Amino acid sequence: MTTQLVMCPTSTRFIRRTIPFQIVTSNPSESEYNGPYNKLLYTLFPADSDFVVVPLNLLHPRNPADFISTFEVLLLKIPVLVLQLKPPSHLNVPSKHQAADEQIRSHMGDLVEFCPLRTLYAVSALETKLCFYNLDPRDENAEIVPLAIPRHATRLNDTAPATRWGYDILEPSREERFRKIVEEIKAGRTVVV
Repeated sequence: MTTQLVMCPTSTRFIRRTIPFQIVTSNPSESEYNGPYNKLLYTLFPADSDFVVVPLNLLHPRNPADFISTFEVLLLKIPVLVLQLKPPSHLNVPSKHQAADEQIRSHMGDLVEFCPLRTLYAVSALETKLCFYNLDPRDENAEIVPLAIPRHATRLNDTAPATRWGYDILEPSREERFRKIVEEIKAGRTVVV
């Protein structure tokens, strides 16, 4: 039975049992999550499919010394899913998760016109905590969901509450949310224009 669970990517608890998040140290950097997320994406988008997983290290636009660890899942060389990694410490610092939110929105804005599917998906990962984003590339007036919270002109406000990263991929019900997105992307591959 255990062998079936490990071999079958569609079974529940697959991620918790087969993706090596346990190798991450107790005080990790974002790069320590590259391996587990890389394996996760290659498992869900296998090499014998039409999808390609591309790891990227992007320069931060305002701080060239800061890299943004990113994975893009491509369909026929066109991004259909973006996953950006940040260290877990960013969850406890409002300015850091606000920056993570701004970076993923900016990245989606750069890719939306090229997305061949009905929905462009993105995931911001702080450790194993995920925030899911989506955008309809066919609608030029579409807004990225979750909606952005505007900065207040004179007061401090949290434009990206830490509660948005409420999906822990290691929890079976949260893993299921990620799987549904992957299945929607795979099903949508027939809508390539």
